[in-house]
Amino acid sequence: MPFVKEIFCVPAPKKAYAFLEDLGFSTKQSQKIIDKGRLRHNGSVVKKSQIVQGNVELTHFKAQHFGLEPLFYNDDFCVYDKPHNLLIHPKGLFTHHSLNDCLKSRFGAQANPIHRLDYETSGLVLCALHKNAEAELKHLFAKRNVTKTYTAIVRGIIERDEILIDTPILTCNNGRDLSIRSRVSSQGKDALTRLKVLARDKKTNQTLLHLTPITGRTHQLRVHLDSIHHPIVGDLLYGVNDECAREFLESKRVARDNRAQILTSRLLLNASSITFSYKHTHFCFFSMLQNDILHTFYTAQSVD
Repeated sequence: MPFVKEIFCVPAPKKAYAFLEDLGFSTKQSQKIIDKGRLRHNGSVVKKSQIVQGNVELTHFKAQHFGLEPLFYNDDFCVYDKPHNLLIHPKGLFTHHSLNDCLKSRFGAQANPIHRLDYETSGLVLCALHKNAEAELKHLFAKRNVTKTYTAIVRGIIERDEILIDTPILTCNNGRDLSIRSRVSSQGKDALTRLKVLARDKKTNQTLLHLTPITGRTHQLRVHLDSIHHPIVGDLLYGVNDECAREFLESKRVARDNRAQILTSRLLLNASSITFSYKHTHFCFFSMLQNDILHTFYTAQSVD
């Protein structure tokens, strides 16, 4: 339950941001709380530089550990193997858990994820434990010095063993109907994905893939695979008609705690490995949750 409401008593008049800083929030965090309207006094939202006294109501993120442990950690970073159907960052004021719960409750407020995975995608997430490490690791990503690979099951049989998908992707999510979908467009940013076939199953009409995104566009793998008419199995946003996509997006507006009961399909996509060099040491990590994808594919093969 990351977002909680707490009542505090301010015995003497004090500026709102000073009260928040006394609680341990940084100046930046205090300003964000006030800007988001998460501090209330006498039933009204507190404004900038407002003086508060007496009872105030604070709604804030309060990390709570729920059992997810890192695969690895040192003094600078950690790596988590994120399950399917788990957000990395909390959204809105829902009381769902997110990876940030375990990360910050274990390593402190300065710990932050370096990159993201979709709610539906399982696999490896690299997280920095302090600001200096965060800057260095983000620099590695910006310079494309981090290699990530994914495992996926897609619909249909891909005949070629290896493909380089080189088509630009346009993202223009403006809140309008289905605008959350990225799409292939000459007006978009360059996007490169390497695809390698691991196995084919003509009985189920599915292909098991190893994917390496060279760039990191929003929904890149899902968009690229749909663009070659082989959407990922379980994808309810790409490779489906508009009505299905709208139903999926509507389910996302439901409180996240109940969402798993609504969605009957699982995106068969896993962030399987991440490789990089940091402070003259080479690191390579592998997702244990990749086995879920492999088991799903090969079990289907064995069913008569």
